[in-house]
Amino acid sequence: MKSRGGLFLTAGLAALMSAAPFDDARAGSAVRGLLDSLSAASTTAADRAAALFVADGAPQDPPAEDVAGQEPPPPTRPNINPYDRDIAITVPLNFNRRVLGELPVLLTRDDRFIVDSEGFQVLIRPLLTEEAQADLAASLEGVESFAPEEINATGIQLDYDPEQLAVLVLRIDPTRRLPELLFQRGRPDEPEQPPEDFSAYLNTNLAVQRRGSSGDIDTPSVFLNGAIRYKSLVFEADVQGREDRFTGDYEVERRYARFVFDQPEEYRRWYLGDLDPETRGRQGFVELGGLGVARQRRRFEPFRNNVLAGARQLVLQEEATVRVLRNGVFVREFRLDPGQYDLSNLPLDTGSNDIQLEIQGESGTLEQVSYSAYLDSIDLEPGDYEYGAYLGVTNNGFFGSPDYSGGDLAFTGYWRKAFINKPALGLGLQASEFVQTATGQSQLILDNGSRIQLDLSGSHSQDVGSGYAAAISYDHIVERDGLADSWTVVAEYVSEDFATLGNRFGNNPTSWSVSGGYSRRLNIDWVANISGSYRKSRDGVRGDSYSINASTTYRFTPEWSAQLGVEYTDFERSSPFSGGAGDGFGATVALIWTPRYDQRGEARYASARNSGSVRFQQSPENRVDSFGYAIGTTYDDGSGTVSGQIDYSSNRFDATLSHVSFGRDFSNITEEQVTSLRVGSSIATTGGRWAIGRNISDSFAIVYPHESLRGSPVIVGESLEGGRYTARSGAFGPALSNTLASYVNQSVRYDAMNAPAGYDVGDGVLRVRPTYRSGYAIEVGSAAFVSALGRIHGNGGKPLALVSGRVRSLDDPDAAPELFFTNSVGRFAVQKLEPGKRYRVELFTSPAQGFEFTVPADSDGLLDLATVVVPVDVVDE
Repeated sequence: MKSRGGLFLTAGLAALMSAAPFDDARAGSAVRGLLDSLSAASTTAADRAAALFVADGAPQDPPAEDVAGQEPPPPTRPNINPYDRDIAITVPLNFNRRVLGELPVLLTRDDRFIVDSEGFQVLIRPLLTEEAQADLAASLEGVESFAPEEINATGIQLDYDPEQLAVLVLRIDPTRRLPELLFQRGRPDEPEQPPEDFSAYLNTNLAVQRRGSSGDIDTPSVFLNGAIRYKSLVFEADVQGREDRFTGDYEVERRYARFVFDQPEEYRRWYLGDLDPETRGRQGFVELGGLGVARQRRRFEPFRNNVLAGARQLVLQEEATVRVLRNGVFVREFRLDPGQYDLSNLPLDTGSNDIQLEIQGESGTLEQVSYSAYLDSIDLEPGDYEYGAYLGVTNNGFFGSPDYSGGDLAFTGYWRKAFINKPALGLGLQASEFVQTATGQSQLILDNGSRIQLDLSGSHSQDVGSGYAAAISYDHIVERDGLADSWTVVAEYVSEDFATLGNRFGNNPTSWSVSGGYSRRLNIDWVANISGSYRKSRDGVRGDSYSINASTTYRFTPEWSAQLGVEYTDFERSSPFSGGAGDGFGATVALIWTPRYDQRGEARYASARNSGSVRFQQSPENRVDSFGYAIGTTYDDGSGTVSGQIDYSSNRFDATLSHVSFGRDFSNITEEQVTSLRVGSSIATTGGRWAIGRNISDSFAIVYPHESLRGSPVIVGESLEGGRYTARSGAFGPALSNTLASYVNQSVRYDAMNAPAGYDVGDGVLRVRPTYRSGYAIEVGSAAFVSALGRIHGNGGKPLALVSGRVRSLDDPDAAPELFFTNSVGRFAVQKLEPGKRYRVELFTSPAQGFEFTVPADSDGLLDLATVVVPVDVVDE
């Protein structure tokens, strides 16, 4: 527990010190509660001080009598201190109805207030000009504290408000204030504690399948991925081993291996090795081996293994289950082998722009990819820009280990900026010996808040010649008392010979397309959509596609929603995503049930496609001994599937068991069955510690107990309420927190299970800001774990109430002193004491008094100092 020298009292302390005769278990629990309450960031100085005054029931000065014939007495100071002695307190410093921070203040017995010089200057300095800062520093030079009138000459006037229990900045001379922005954009949080310089981890997943038709059990597949980091440099890699179904050979493949170097202050990231270049607009995706750099102000995100290539193709690097959700409702599930898949024929409700793909790989990774039917917006803050540039040799294929032996030297890059009071602009270039593509995007914000987006691209390929593509879109959102309407229209044309790095031979089956949609939210629970689209095919085999539909979704209770719609469709069927037969006029109905935040059930039927699905899912939680499960069935004009899945999270591993059954119709639904089992774990090291736990997504923390805990396990989690935690230490070593996200301030909460009564585990929370693939080593507890309780009496056996002071270690004179105070009945608590050490309590009394005590070497956490008597006269209030 840390304080800046103020005297305060919390509700937890009041409960502790009002307890009757000393009881180990009861007092131990109270000390733990005291730790939590004193370290809670939400406990303000005003709360603490209010408890101090209210708890004691201090008398107020009686009102002055109005005596006829006498002159009124001279004005007196406000009664800001009802006690007959000086009181040190920590209070907020307020200016213009906002809190600048907290600082120590002394309330004197004659109702004056004295302000700490250093703390005041730190808080007020950001508001002052350089000249005013210099004048204030000169006036307070060599002065530890000051009365408010002493700085009036600097143009700053202060007062103390006993109602708010705060120091108020009444006025700052306007000529001495810095200009203040009336409208400020969000500012990033100040960075919290940085990670260890060195860290490393390895995720391991073992997957095995059994196919019901043959009874064969595949050779287990092994997936390894991890990272090694030193300061800002990271080496990350992903390797998998699996059996080739066609040859029977067991192959070990490198999915990627690369160095990553971050410059967070410049919002820039460098890459060297296997690259997954980011693209913009109509640029094509291609894997490169080489050097890359990208600048984005948005938080850095880990690489995605499954890539939407040019917003038209899905590239799977491993066998995966792909679930399609449209407007939040489960539509269909696919079991897909590694490969490229065309997304252009998704059965979209065009205009809603709410298609999500849930991709669960054989290795256990779960990713969500949003599909946009519209243009790639330049979503940057005004004045901000982004760029990416990648130079290297192209990979010959999408699957297996990257092979650059026969690749072409190529470049892909983009630059985009949102100008202030000018149209946003984006430029892109892709070039190799065989194909070159230039792209450009712009967007204009119109007076009514609507937006027009333009996208132009040109290409030249040695194989197919020159080509081009163009698109324009218009979208408009109208807000109505917390509700909103939206319009969107998109038109796009792609010439037959348009080529990119990822589409060198100009495979463009669709020549042009038009789509549009209108959405209206009728109230907070009711939304309606109408949309339509038309795609012109370039060949007679695929055919044209068009769709017109209208739908509405209504939430009639917090748990239940219903969706109704009518549609007329004619989709081409060249993709596994295009659905079954049954085009034409039809209706769609869906029922959604969400009994709680982690459970969701859905039932859907579309008559036009003669397809339906039923699914219920409970999402697994990232905590020890949590379960998740999903059951579902789909029907597509004859063919059907039935699937089930169970997820389990243990302390050191997680596992998934799934079973899928396929059939040409439900009468032979067991025609093909696949049962899969996956078990995953990880090992990590940082700060000289090792830990085993569940798979690490980005960054991690190793949490271990201090030796003084004597076998008591420590737990860690996002929230420890209700006995829930994400990891626990034990026989296999420290606890491993596996879900920290890079470049985001977050809290790691920890505690000790079955700790001795009164044991001080520390703050119980550590605020961290990880960098990419980084790690923390956090020790729970310390050598100074003892808490002491007692009471102080003055002369005559009277309690010494509301007295502050400090606690000093006599064995370690250089150690920083800890705060000491008593409550209204003279009780006190002292923490962070070390067994076998001697301490002195120095009381801020007049004259100064104190006492010494020794912590027994065999103390187990709680020390009863009983009643301490000091020679101080206690004045009755």
